Amino acid sequence: MPFIRLGSRYPDPYRKIIKTRARKRIAQSFALTVVVAAIVTPVLPRFASAGRNAVAVALRGNHPILSAEAGVVQPLNPGEPLEIRLSFAPRDRARLTRYLETIQDPASPNYHRWLTAKQYVRRFGRTPAEVAAVAAWLARAGLRISARSPTGVTATGAAAVVERAFATRIAASADGGVYANLADPKMPARLAAIVSSVGGLDNTLHAVPMDPAARTVRPLRTPGRSLAMAAAPAYAGAEGEAFGPADLWTFYDETPLLQEGLDGAGQCLAIVEDSDFLTSAVTLFDSTFALADPSLTRVLADGANPGRTVDETEALLDVEWAHAAATGAGLVVYIGDGANGLVDALSRAVSDNQCGAISVSYSFCGGPASFYTGTLDPLLTQAAAQGQTVAVAAGDEGSAGLTLNSAGAACVVGSSLNVSEFAADPNVIAVGGSQFTPVYNASGDDAGYVAESVWDDPTGAGGGGASSIFAKPAYQSGLTPPDSMRDLPDVALGASPLAPGFYWGDDPNQAGVAQMNCCIGGTSIAAPILAGVMSVAAQSESGRIGNPNPRVYQLGALHDTARSGLRDIASGDNGFNGVSGFVAEPGYDQASGWGSIDMATFVAAYAPASPTPSPSPTPSPTPTPSPTPSPTPTPSSSPTSSPTPTPSATATPTPSVTPTPSPTVSPSPTPTPTPSSSPTPTATPTPLQSADPAIVTPREIHFGPQQAGTSSAARIVTVTNPADDAAPLAIARVIQQGGADFAVVPSASGCGAGTVLPAGGSCTIAISFAPATPGLRSGALAIIDNARNAPQQIYFYGAGY
Repeated sequence: MPFIRLGSRYPDPYRKIIKTRARKRIAQSFALTVVVAAIVTPVLPRFASAGRNAVAVALRGNHPILSAEAGVVQPLNPGEPLEIRLSFAPRDRARLTRYLETIQDPASPNYHRWLTAKQYVRRFGRTPAEVAAVAAWLARAGLRISARSPTGVTATGAAAVVERAFATRIAASADGGVYANLADPKMPARLAAIVSSVGGLDNTLHAVPMDPAARTVRPLRTPGRSLAMAAAPAYAGAEGEAFGPADLWTFYDETPLLQEGLDGAGQCLAIVEDSDFLTSAVTLFDSTFALADPSLTRVLADGANPGRTVDETEALLDVEWAHAAATGAGLVVYIGDGANGLVDALSRAVSDNQCGAISVSYSFCGGPASFYTGTLDPLLTQAAAQGQTVAVAAGDEGSAGLTLNSAGAACVVGSSLNVSEFAADPNVIAVGGSQFTPVYNASGDDAGYVAESVWDDPTGAGGGGASSIFAKPAYQSGLTPPDSMRDLPDVALGASPLAPGFYWGDDPNQAGVAQMNCCIGGTSIAAPILAGVMSVAAQSESGRIGNPNPRVYQLGALHDTARSGLRDIASGDNGFNGVSGFVAEPGYDQASGWGSIDMATFVAAYAPASPTPSPSPTPSPTPTPSPTPSPTPTPSSSPTSSPTPTPSATATPTPSVTPTPSPTVSPSPTPTPTPSSSPTPTATPTPLQSADPAIVTPREIHFGPQQAGTSSAARIVTVTNPADDAAPLAIARVIQQGGADFAVVPSASGCGAGTVLPAGGSCTIAISFAPATPGLRSGALAIIDNARNAPQQIYFYGAGY
């Protein structure tokens, strides 16, 4: 779900313009031949044509929880046409669970013996007799069967018929816009053991990407790069630097892998969407950043193309940044249509089994628990058995998550702890968000790694917490909080639109004209990047890797970046919308998981888990060999001196990342580790590490209205080193991020590069606002220092008139 850095309007972290997906009409309205009184009559506990002695079994957790404000109290129109989707539970679940464990256990003969889609259906799908029995029962109840398979049956019928068949009552709001079954549906016991979820009894389930309608555009600037700007001749008034693909490669240490030819070649990455996208926008992104065009295929999951909808920005982001992370992988975009489009797209990506990695950047809200456990989980379980890695965005609303609004009509930011239950499924890797203020060299390219903190700014925050549906999987046992539930995220990658912010090729207002824009963010940036990383890891293993979490948690338990490639994030929290967040701390936490990824080290550390030398001590032997090669990339791309290049801004640019590795790494990763000269300089900042966080006030400045062409009075930001901190606070850089209409006033500012504050000392930064033209403006300032909470960020808002 992307968030866009706003250059000309106030970011409102609490307002989400969320598209409510209207349920597609199945047919023209049925003739009202059912007497209204029949609806208020209680439904008989007997099942249509199922026999007088049929035992009624409720499908637990199969109705949404609505507030009284939703007003869902009156009978639903008896002739309302409904499409009912019955999802099937896998057959022989116990055997399937054991199989999923053994295919990730190097000591097992089943290790990485993935099933084909046909093999999965044959072993764990429902038998033809079972499918026929469910379909026959629905038909006898008066529903029309429209589709059937070993994974489910779809049928249509009038509301009154559906109520009678499932022995439940469906109520609606006064305007009929919202409806839901008020109790769990019931079925004969012999069929209830087959069916895991009944969808279509309500329309309160909503899928949420970022709605691009509220976005504004910032111009693109990448100093030192040759950019294809012909398609966007109006670019002017640059407002700062952001991340392009090469910056990603440097910061997350992918450059050495690319030089070894590890770019996802031979792999296929599936992207799940509910909107088509402008191909020329992807082409513009690629040409802008000198990427070869990807092998790009569209698959219409429902046989119909929804066109370029308001979710197009999501599709463009996913395609462009998945390609940036795995430049050699083929991309297959599965596009669903209608109310169930996203589920259909995911289902098709799994049943096709064409791609070894799947990226999803959407969350759901409002659905019953059975939607996650009975509709999505069987699909994700099949994906895991087939060796497909599924990366899901953990959400952009921090610890608050998304919840159904009181009217039952749309998703809103929560006011209590919530997580994305889609991302919480144990068979997916949940990707949270981080933020950081990069150091750019004189050419405008990222100069190397700096410490990340949890993404949490006015635009959003990385999702995380504990599931309320899924139990804690074995791979988390003893390594995550003792809450007995599945915790998330698993890892976190850059997501803030402010720090650093990401470029993307756009199709503003679906007008069909490609344009490069800046700056955007969200965990929908992080998820496709992670899917790309796993595609590269799969290429290094010459196959698929399936659900990576068992291995990720083994590596995380080493608590050693040099051996695991997992960079711990130990600062910040994901509190949002007044909901207290989870705090990042050393090791695993519910704000950043195990942290972010040093790609070269991670891929090297991950690979030894797959060799068939099936020793059970996978965790220990694996990391040991790989640490030696894995630092290779690290030093070679100087940025990887992952400790803390922050203060040593000068040291990082010197190696100029791109040139350095090119000759050396390609031949062999092993030689480079020894000359670990770059990590050594990084040790310099360590003695200056401040014991306590710096105090910066205020963190937000609202200038209010200011006449265009005039400058406001300066507003003061104060930076203080706490009195009880014995260590000096050393400021390395003060960086302005966006907002050309905001400026530091040097004559009134005492904080700057080289400023050292003793315990109790403070300095100030003066900011003025001078809008060039009318309109809303926003900007930010980052202070890079040696404090524990570095970098500190201050946000500015103002309005020109």
